Amino acid sequence: MKIKAPASILALLLFGFLAPQLAAAQAAAGTYQFTFEDGYTKSIDFDARTLADGSATGQMYLSDEAKITYRDVDGTGDKEITYPGFYIKAALDGLVVDKNQAVMSGTIRESNIPAMVGQRVLLTVEDNGDNTREPDRLTWGVYQPVVRDWKPSDAEWKEDPGVGMTWWATDAERRDDVGIQMPRSEEIGTKSFPVSSYAFADIKSGAGDIVVRS
Repeated sequence: MKIKAPASILALLLFGFLAPQLAAAQAAAGTYQFTFEDGYTKSIDFDARTLADGSATGQMYLSDEAKITYRDVDGTGDKEITYPGFYIKAALDGLVVDKNQAVMSGTIRESNIPAMVGQRVLLTVEDNGDNTREPDRLTWGVYQPVVRDWKPSDAEWKEDPGVGMTWWATDAERRDDVGIQMPRSEEIGTKSFPVSSYAFADIKSGAGDIVVRS
C-alpha cells in the first residue's frame, strides 16, 4: 500500500528500501513512518526472507519518539528510568506468511534501553496493496525470554526414563493434521500465537510501504 506524502518524506522512507530481496519463497519488507493519538513519530524498517532450509533471516529497526518509563516489575531492584524515546535493532530468525499477512520473530541485539537487549520481539504486518482506502497495518510486541533450568520428572522414579523424550500430538480424526511437537518450545517465535490472533495498532497517520510475498 502506498500513501501520498511530501516527496521529502517518501524519499527518506522509500529510497533504497522498496527493492529488498523478495525473490525468496516467502518474504516481507517495508519502511513505515506513523503516529498514534499521542502525536509522537514512530518508524520501522524491516526485511525478512526464508532460506532454502526453511529457516529465516533478516533485520528490524524500530524507533519511537514518545517517552517511555522502564519499571522494575520483576523485583530485581533496578531503578525506574524514563527515556526520551527508544529504539531497538533486532536480528530476525523466523518468518511465517499467511496470504497478505506476515509474522516475524527475532532477538533484540541493540537498544538505548539496556534491559531490552536479549529480549524476543514479534512483528506482524499486513500488506493491503496499492489501496489508499485500506492502509497497510502492523503491530509488535517485546517478550522476556523463558529460562527453564529444571526438567519435569516423575518423583516416584529415581531415574525417569521419560525425561528428555519428545513426541508429536495430533488429532486422530484428521489425516491432514501435521501435529505439534511436544514438549512445545517455550521460546517466543512466529508459531507462538495464531496469525489471526494479532490485533493491529490503531495508526492515526502514516507513510510508507509494506510488502508481503508468499
